[in-house]
Amino acid sequence: MAENGKNCDQRRVAMNKEQHNGNFTDPSSMNEKKRREREERQNIVLWRQPLITLQYFSLETLVILKEWTSNMCNV
Repeated sequence: MAENGKNCDQRRVAMNKEQHNGNFTDPSSMNEKKRREREERQNIVLWRQPLITLQYFSLETLVILKEWTSNMCNV
């Protein structure tokens, strides 16, 4: 039993302070991820990726129409 307690203490010391419930959050990797996502969003334009742009347009149009029709039915 003493060995188990010792092992638990060692694991706690070795655990990163930024770890919560098994999720690791490294600020530098989060900033890198945000930067990459921002670059990807900037690249989604009609003349660079027309099919993806049209797909997102269609999906957003469907969402707006669904909201509009549900609002009309509730009035």
